[in-house]
Amino acid sequence: MEILGELQKDINDIQSISIVPTILDVVCRATGMRFAAIARVTEKTWITCGVLDGVPLGLAIGDELEISTTFCKQVRESNSLVVIDHVDKDAVYHDHPIPAQYGFQSYISVPIVRNDGAFFGTLCALDPEPNRVNTAEIIGMFTMFTELIAFHLEAIEKMEKQDNVLKKKNIELAAYDFISSHDLQEPLRKIQILTSALERKEKDNLSESGKKYFKSIKKAAKRMRNIFKDLLTYSEAEFKPQSFKERDLKELAIQAKSRLSKQIDKTNAIVNIDELCRLSVVPIQIEQLFYNLFANSLNFKSEDRPLLIEVSSSQGLGDTFGVKGLQANVKYCEITVKDNGVGFDQQYSEKIFDIFQRLKTNEDDKSTGIGLSIVKRIVENHQGKIIALGKPDYFAVFKMYLPL
Repeated sequence: MEILGELQKDINDIQSISIVPTILDVVCRATGMRFAAIARVTEKTWITCGVLDGVPLGLAIGDELEISTTFCKQVRESNSLVVIDHVDKDAVYHDHPIPAQYGFQSYISVPIVRNDGAFFGTLCALDPEPNRVNTAEIIGMFTMFTELIAFHLEAIEKMEKQDNVLKKKNIELAAYDFISSHDLQEPLRKIQILTSALERKEKDNLSESGKKYFKSIKKAAKRMRNIFKDLLTYSEAEFKPQSFKERDLKELAIQAKSRLSKQIDKTNAIVNIDELCRLSVVPIQIEQLFYNLFANSLNFKSEDRPLLIEVSSSQGLGDTFGVKGLQANVKYCEITVKDNGVGFDQQYSEKIFDIFQRLKTNEDDKSTGIGLSIVKRIVENHQGKIIALGKPDYFAVFKMYLPL
């Protein structure tokens, strides 16, 4: 049957959520089941929006099932989960025709409910073999994942409603607005608690690959927490009212360096800070600016040489720097932060300031893709200008121009 309109959009929305494959993978690994799916469930329709099929049942994205042949119909009508460890031994479902039709013995389906209370669909899993899934840990994990999916669906809907003229700006604003209003860090804490509980209780049953998998989940959760932290910093950099004070920028750079002392010592990095300008700034923001630039250098240090970060400044009229956007007769402080790390191709000199942009994406990359966006926002808050210069495997230079 051809899928039209809103239902096709629902499929596209789920497919656009990058964490969906991870959710389905975690579900299968944690339960022992070989089939997991996210389904859009209406009164008359069951459609696959996301699927991991290791049985296989032969279902792909966009495939439909007759709604009356699924337990998801019951989940939708009751707005409550269905969970079965072993069909043949289950007092309620042992003679039910649905398990026999699809050939499963273990099953779980949990409702996905939008934040406005509207029913979207289900996160479900099944397997031809019995599995112990009717536990507080497994049900809690499924509930947490459905909340996370509902969060993303609302985020997508809200971003799509933005005015096209301000679309890019408002998408950025929507991201941290959701974090504040829906406290997305609470589901994250649930992920950490549940994975730790599962790992602790099942440690004797886990294979070496299973132990590595749980280690990866913990690492991903820690990275997600760092992203939330940076997003909130990004938000506050513009919207928290702050007072300007005359400060020596060297003091603020030294404070930022001190906050990163452990990482600097661990990597044997050297941070040289020359005498810098004294001007009227929002101190906490400028300290954050230096902190993010130093952290960026540490994240992208070269493995071939010790990291050297150099900070310097100079003063002059706008027309002496040859930088587009500076006012010719306004005096500026030019602040330069240079490192000898992995550098970057000059063609990305503007892209690197976009939120969530990461030019390096290997597993050990600790960058959240937000740090340089924070730096740019702080500079703009001070009516300034920032440019980036780079050469792969040689250096990265950031020059900021703040009006005196």
